[in-house]
Order: sequence, then C-alpha cells, then structure tokens
Amino acid sequence: MTIDLRPVPTLAGVADVAATYVRQVVAEQPDLSVIFPTGRTPIGLYQRLVAAHGAGDFDLSRATVFMLDEYLNLPTYPVGSFHHFLIEHLGPVIDNSHTTWHTISPSNDPAWSTAYDALIDAAGGIDLAIVGIGQNGHIGFNEPGAHPSWRSHVVTLEASTLDVNFPETSPDQRPTTALTMGMADLIAARRVLLLASGANKAAVLRTLLEGIDDPHIPATFLRDHPNLTVIADGAALASV
Repeated sequence: MTIDLRPVPTLAGVADVAATYVRQVVAEQPDLSVIFPTGRTPIGLYQRLVAAHGAGDFDLSRATVFMLDEYLNLPTYPVGSFHHFLIEHLGPVIDNSHTTWHTISPSNDPAWSTAYDALIDAAGGIDLAIVGIGQNGHIGFNEPGAHPSWRSHVVTLEASTLDVNFPETSPDQRPTTALTMGMADLIAARRVLLLASGANKAAVLRTLLEGIDDPHIPATFLRDHPNLTVIADGAALASV
C-alpha cells in the first residue's frame, strides 16, 4: 500500500494540516469512533480543534472517543495521567454531556482489557486512529516485542519510554505499567493518522516509510494499512 505522506516544515505545520484532516473526516462522518493520543506532538492539533469548537465549527457530540492508553500505577494519579492530559488539552471538545468518551481506569485488574475491547467492538471498531510514534517505534504503549494480533493489554513500560515521559521525575515516582489498546485494533482502524515531529523520530520514521519489515518496531505493523496518512515535520523526515 502507498502511504499518504504529508511533509511540513515545522511542528506548527503538523498541527495545521492535522486539524484540517480531522475536521474533514468528522464533517464526513459525525458519528465516528476516534482515538486521541497524548504527548507533545498533538498539542497544537488540540489547540486548533478547541478553537474551532469554541467558534462552533467543530463538534464531536455524536462521536465516540477512546483513550489510546493510560498509566496504571502512577503515584500522582490523576495528575500526570493521560486522562488529565486530554481534559487539559481537549477540554469541552470531548468532556461534555453529549460526546461518548471511554476512559481507562488506572487499575491492574486484567478484566479491564477485556472490557475495553468490548467497548471497541460495541462501537464497530475504530474509524479514525490518531497516533504518535515513539523513538523506539512504539505506537500507544505497544512497545518493542508487541504482537500485531494483540488487543488491549497491560504492558511493562520500557526504561527508555519512561526517561522520555518523565525526564525530571525520580524512579520511585514513575509508573511502571500501563494499559494500551493493542496493535490489532489500530491495524483494523478504517483510517490511521500518524503524527511525527522531531529529530529523535527520524530513524524509526524512515523504517516505516521505506517499508522495512522489522517485528521489533511496532510502527512497521502499520506499513501496509490501506488508509495510513503520515504528517511529519522536516526534523522527523531528515533521514528519509
């Protein structure tokens, strides 16, 4: 399959192009099911969606929103959680009386994985999966070693992931586990929008875009997706 690559010079450009893409998809399918990720890269996108929502030009009242992942043993919960992040950056767009928003409980109970899969199934799967990409190739918290057939599952977080996400936090205040939507549901999503920014993503993004098959890089499981759009800035595309 051919990846729809949309290169832009800067992170602000990623946000602009992504916002146009998301608004168009929602306009075409207002009752879609959608995944919103966390991290630095999508913040600009969320700012633009919030502004459009405030102006009455963007609405998710008929949509079903899923979290991609969540920490399970974060000592400071809810501060620092992905639930808190999405409320902070998307606010009324998803946290309102109309939008169906499926959050993830910070519980290590294995039943949560099965329950989350059931919610995805009840929604008919994912229509639009918006994802980032980790410098080790993870998608969500599908770390190296994840299998493309896995659905929602508890994962032990890589030390490198925690170093990126908690650079100034002592080890005893860092989480060690998370619940993530599995690659199976991301691969099955009808559309995937992957956002990438920064030189630290260049090597792994090159692996994906050049079609290299590496089972240790979960992002490469998306390379044959029939509707994959990648929006990336110049730094992330420096090796391509």
